Amino acid sequence: MTGENTQADGDERADGSGKSATDAELASAQKSIGRRRQVIAGVLLIVAAIALWSSSRMRWAEVVAEDGLGMPRSFDVHGSDWSPWLVAVALLFVAGIVAQFAVRGWMLRLVALILAIAAILSVVPGVSLITNGENNLFAANAIDIDPKYDVTVILTFNTPAYVLIAGAACAAIAAVLMMRGASAGGMSSKYTSPAARREELERKVFAERERAARGEEIDSDGNERLLWDSLDNGVDPTDDRG
Repeated sequence: MTGENTQADGDERADGSGKSATDAELASAQKSIGRRRQVIAGVLLIVAAIALWSSSRMRWAEVVAEDGLGMPRSFDVHGSDWSPWLVAVALLFVAGIVAQFAVRGWMLRLVALILAIAAILSVVPGVSLITNGENNLFAANAIDIDPKYDVTVILTFNTPAYVLIAGAACAAIAAVLMMRGASAGGMSSKYTSPAARREELERKVFAERERAARGEEIDSDGNERLLWDSLDNGVDPTDDRG
């Protein structure tokens, strides 16, 4: 009878250990996936920022005007003239790269939402460039031509718009990855399962006790926080069975 009880206890401990190990592996896998998403999102945001900055430097249109006194003049309209905030949005994407490694939880979701909105809005100038076509008077108004000139021809170029749209798409995908990363559950210790959290605390508690037994110096404040955290999670720091 005693042997059966001992065997049952051993099986129970093994099952519990197996569950804890599985939970720890799952938490580690989730964290790895979250980090991978962060890296991919960071790369996409870099591409998006470069695309928007490049588009702002490219020539979107050419305005031909004449004043009646000489030969017609041509004026170049760049992306920064067409949409002055393109560079600002590119800088926002760069800031998003830093923010995703600095914040967690709902704050990361908020950052992802802001980036998604910025990505959607940044498409508008590119779409207007493509859809309005030739003789778009907005181009002439964007560079504030001297009133003495009469606009005769306006030529537009669609390539900058495609570059802009591609960059916005990269930013939108990055925002989705950040949102999924915030919901994955592997980004922070507060998202780990209770069993994995208890196992982690047990390792820390008994590691601290071993250091104390060897006479090593221990941070009292950190040790006190660890003890309270252990008690909150059902780990007895005075238990010698670890």
